[in-house]
Amino acid sequence: MNETKTQKPSETFEHTPMAVIANVSRVVTKVVDRISGDRNEVPLMVAAAVVEGLKGHGIESRVMYGPAAWLEVLENSGVIWTGCWGESFHFWVATQFGEVVDLNTFVSVRKRSHQNPDWKPQYAAPLLWSREVPRFYRYQPEGIAELELTSEDDQKKFDKVLAEIREKCRPENLATAPGSEEEFPNEPMLCPGRRVLDDSHKNFRQFDRAISVQGIPDSPF
Repeated sequence: MNETKTQKPSETFEHTPMAVIANVSRVVTKVVDRISGDRNEVPLMVAAAVVEGLKGHGIESRVMYGPAAWLEVLENSGVIWTGCWGESFHFWVATQFGEVVDLNTFVSVRKRSHQNPDWKPQYAAPLLWSREVPRFYRYQPEGIAELELTSEDDQKKFDKVLAEIREKCRPENLATAPGSEEEFPNEPMLCPGRRVLDDSHKNFRQFDRAISVQGIPDSPF
């Protein structure tokens, strides 16, 4: 009797399918923003939610930690690096396809630098979901992270996030019907194949124009 190996759906792809990227990125950004108040404050929760969302589609991934940086454009058109390095570190996701997933980059403009409170960021690098990482990002993985919540309030919030992710990040919720369109977050996003999805305000166009003029400063690490 011959044994037949059953392939997982994810084994037939070279990258995360666009329909899955749309589903997971939209659900995670909306859910974590709503439940946490601002996902910019909880990057580890965002990354853990992405892993849970991908699990619902049979795709393996893990949360990574280490120094990370991306470019911001200030109101005066200056270009700076922001993120976490030195004594701080950031969290993002690595998928089984070798993709780097970071759904926090674009919203870093919500928060001003403690070292330079007078700097007013206007545009930031798009959300990232790609194996190809352009020069306006820097990621240096140091290990695999796990979410450990010591606060009862934080645990309750994360439980709510997980429950909603598990409900909404499923194959039956994908836009696969003929004529249906994938719905992404209304934020700029870099997807596999260097495909850029801009938002309704054309923020990536403004970001790209500024770094084309000003150039990319030396990396902080």
